[in-house]
Parts: sequence; structure tokens; C-alpha cells
Amino acid sequence: MTFLALLTLVLAGSDPEVPLRPLGRLNDPAIREASGIVASRQHPGIYWVHNDSGNPPRLYAVRRDGSLVREYAVPVPNVDWEDIAADEHGHLFLGDIGNNGNLLPLRAIYQLDEPDPLHDAPAAGSVLPVVKVTTAAYYRFPAGGRFDAEGLVVDGDRALVVAKTFDGRDAEVYAVSLRPPAPLFRPSLPAKVATLPGYTRPVTGADLSRDGKRLVVCSHDAVGVFERTDGDQWTPVSRHRFRKGEEIEAVAWDGDDLILAGEARGVFRITEADWRTSARRRGR
Repeated sequence: MTFLALLTLVLAGSDPEVPLRPLGRLNDPAIREASGIVASRQHPGIYWVHNDSGNPPRLYAVRRDGSLVREYAVPVPNVDWEDIAADEHGHLFLGDIGNNGNLLPLRAIYQLDEPDPLHDAPAAGSVLPVVKVTTAAYYRFPAGGRFDAEGLVVDGDRALVVAKTFDGRDAEVYAVSLRPPAPLFRPSLPAKVATLPGYTRPVTGADLSRDGKRLVVCSHDAVGVFERTDGDQWTPVSRHRFRKGEEIEAVAWDGDDLILAGEARGVFRITEADWRTSARRRGR
């Protein structure tokens, strides 16, 4: 590890601690390894969750306390689903963007028609209702340029994918076109468009506020909030650490608060007052 990377990690340890306020648990046995969460923009009080790789391709509608509302089948493989996003037009976006070991040459972002978990009729017998996949945007990596990623947001006609790095660099943000989506036989190349200054932990989840002005990213033991200042320029607002052991994998805006979910099944809130207090302590 370089001296600069080591220094960055040491300084990161001085981030102020922020409380994770428990909301509930993802107790349904099917939600074994939550990897992404996003608040529905069509159905208030609903949050969409999915599992990581090694699990069936399923989508779960849950309440804020983690209780299950409805489970859906998704007719695409879960190679390495890592995050989920939503837009204002009734769509969800599943990010099959993970690339552990940098072995996968092709990755995908699936656009789904968001179902209505509060009014959909249950399927007959044990058959799950199926979510409609409307488009798929494929991207590939240039030679020698592959990266792992666990953070996905939708920003207009494109997706922003936040790379997961372990070497002390600032987190990197790549753009992938969603409209038009690149087809399987002609995948696009992701374009690096930004870095997140000062955020050097491995990113495990991300979300963009509804107005597109604030970006949040999380790691197993930390979270960072950024404000858009100009185009793809992101200015740090606050960065916090929290207690270890929850293995936080996913984060979503809930108004001006944050909702976080972990592999240990916990669901937590960081209030706006808490993260803004931490920001003031840092002198921002």
C-alpha cells in the first residue's frame, strides 16, 4: 500500500460517528443477503429490496420496518445483483453490476415496470407474480479496465455506477446510457465522469435524491453525502462512520433521512439532523 493510501485510511478513521437508529429487521427467510434498497416513488411506504448473487432472481416489497409485503419473480438471472434504483416514470432498475475478481467481461442494468404490491392479486398456488423487464442496458469493459461495483443510481437518461475500490483512491463514478440502452450484441463502454472526493472506503450501495442534487454512498461501516455543484461535480457534505458488525450493503434516501440495510438483516435510519450535525462538526 502506498504512503498516500495508508494516510487516507488513517484519516478516515477520524470521521465522526453517527447513530444507526433501528427500524426493524428483514425477517422473511427469503431475504437472506440484502444487497440493494430503494424507496418506491409510486407507492409511499414501500421499499424495494433484493438479494446478492447466489440467490434466486427475486424482488421484495417491504415496509420501513423490514416486514414483507410481496415477493416477485424477475425473469433475468441474478449473476451478481448489487443495487436497485427508481425513476419518476414507474420504473425500477436492477444493477447486475458486481464483478468480484474482475472476471466478468459484460454487465447489465435491467429496467423493470414497477409493480403495485399493495393491490396486485396474489398468484395462484405457489407461483410468484412476475415483474416485467422492459429493457436491458449492457456494458463491457475496455482491455485491462474492469472494475467491481455495488452502487447504482439513475440520473436522467443514464445510470451512474460507483466503482468499489480497496486501494485508498477516491470512489470513481461511471456513466452508462439507459436511453437508448446498448444491446447485448453491441454493449457500451462505461465512461468515467466523476470522483467522490475523500470517500476512500469500498462502496457497497448508493442512491440519488429525487431532485438529483444529493448523492449518498455507503460502505460496511460508513456513509457519505455529496451535493452536486456543477454537472458531474460532487462536493462532500458529510462523512460518518458507525458501529461495525451490521455489514451495511444498501442505502436509500427517505425524504431527507437515510435508510440502510445490512447483511445481518437489520434496517436502520440515519436522520437528517444526525448527518447534518456530523457535517457541522467537520466544519463543512
